[in-house]
Amino acid sequence: MEQKIDIKTGAPLAPSAVQVDNTLCSRYRCAKSDCAACVIVCSIPGAIHLIEEGGVEVAGTCIGCGACVSACSNGALRVLENDAHWTQRIQKQVQPGEVFRIACTWTQGQVNLVLPCLSRLTETLLLEPLRAGATGVELLNPGCATCGLRITAHQFQQVVGFAQMLCECAGFGTERITQREMPNGQAEEIRPIGRHINSRRALFRSVANRWETVHQSTPDDPIEIKPFREIVQHHSTNPKRVDLLALLTTWSNAKPTSKIVLTASVPLAQITVDSSCVGCNVCETLCPVGALSHREEKGYYTLELDAAQCTGCRVCEVVCYHHALHLQATVDLAVLFEQPRITLVSAPRRICSTCRESFLDESSEVCPSCRHAGDRRDSIARQFFMRSPLNA
Repeated sequence: MEQKIDIKTGAPLAPSAVQVDNTLCSRYRCAKSDCAACVIVCSIPGAIHLIEEGGVEVAGTCIGCGACVSACSNGALRVLENDAHWTQRIQKQVQPGEVFRIACTWTQGQVNLVLPCLSRLTETLLLEPLRAGATGVELLNPGCATCGLRITAHQFQQVVGFAQMLCECAGFGTERITQREMPNGQAEEIRPIGRHINSRRALFRSVANRWETVHQSTPDDPIEIKPFREIVQHHSTNPKRVDLLALLTTWSNAKPTSKIVLTASVPLAQITVDSSCVGCNVCETLCPVGALSHREEKGYYTLELDAAQCTGCRVCEVVCYHHALHLQATVDLAVLFEQPRITLVSAPRRICSTCRESFLDESSEVCPSCRHAGDRRDSIARQFFMRSPLNA
């Protein structure tokens, strides 16, 4: 595992319960991104802060509740006990044909899975019991009003809403995932005999200690600081989306149907590209999750979207100088099941006869920028001559 360092100075940072891969962070890739999802859901003041140069840092005061991991659609934040860890526990606990119950540690009663906080849940963890044969998932909630992590409640409800949408898209209906209020108490997880149940504080501390062990085992070799231009050429894999797509692909009794939802309500988007695209590839380079890719064959330029990888972060739309990319108001959730590659633009590459820059067009010899500049000159000239005394 790479040692966590200060992006600006290269100095090693103290270990924390949450680790960051800033190459997946929208703010690191694009200074114009206004994403702050991880900061908004963090209950510990100063545990997560935005870096002036782009990206985020997690301080040693982080308790590892995992709310920021759930909130980051790009998968830039991760905890040692990741979704794969919890998925394995879920698979051991699922009883086919029965309801699978999940609760936080402050909930009274026996459940199948106890989490330090329900805000740690992701869509993958909510849907895994259904994929494994459970008839439903019931979330036992003691109420967050008096909890020290209550600020994360909104994130928890967003995840539940998205998971219910995916259930409906899969042909099961939203009622497969339900919530029930319970009194405060101490949740007891039904586990195989011989397994020890940790307290909430012990769970948080064990996660932090394991990160510190990993951090200390990292060799103290000099760390090379690479230029930003070199870093953004590489696209890390989004672990959250990989886990979700793997689940949807292996959900044997799912029967996906089209379900159109508002783009603003889900970490997904439908993208279109208009004729002003010049094939500069800035959108592809700065896309945090590598959802965009291009190829050039026999003078033709093609830009493709891996629709299931897109998280709707809007970086491509914001960085496009020619405003050629547009995120649509709605998106079909079925793309997460079908995982299509969509051709956004395919056109011959030409050289502009005016500025000599390359652009894409079927017929014109002049690039969009020069055409726009020419239209502006013509408009100014018409206004000037219309006001001229000679035309009085």
